Amino acid sequence: MLAALAILLGYVEYLIPVVPPIAGIKLGLGNFAVLAALMLLKSDGLAAGIMLTKVTMTAILFSGLGGLAYSIAGGTVSLLVMMLARRCQSLSAAGVSCAGGAAHMAAQVAVASFVTGTREVLLLLPLLTAVGTATGLLNGILVNLTKGSLQKYVASGRI
Repeated sequence: MLAALAILLGYVEYLIPVVPPIAGIKLGLGNFAVLAALMLLKSDGLAAGIMLTKVTMTAILFSGLGGLAYSIAGGTVSLLVMMLARRCQSLSAAGVSCAGGAAHMAAQVAVASFVTGTREVLLLLPLLTAVGTATGLLNGILVNLTKGSLQKYVASGRI
């Protein structure tokens, strides 16, 4: 169910134009489902499965396979950072997600630098890290706001 939600949110995100149109900048709405699995269900494996499903299916359906390496790198590094950040008891979903958003962008910039063979792309790192942190905050706030409803849904056995 969460994987389907991630793909649906990825489609909604695909429909929203981002201004300015800089490669790599998106709202990251599909990560809501990954974060929910990680924070509410406390399942690293489920979160990883949702992330891989989301990244693969949204690339196939909406953006093309050209960006798949960027998305997999960003999603994997982001998830690993969020798994580690979740262990910090003082961080809410918003804090964990901010760390993941920043890590996602840093990984994508690293891949871009490798693929293009230039270090100039690294100049985008401060901007993209700030955007990743902000979109991570948005997802974290959404998970925090829907936590009660999601926990009731999970308790009912529908997830």
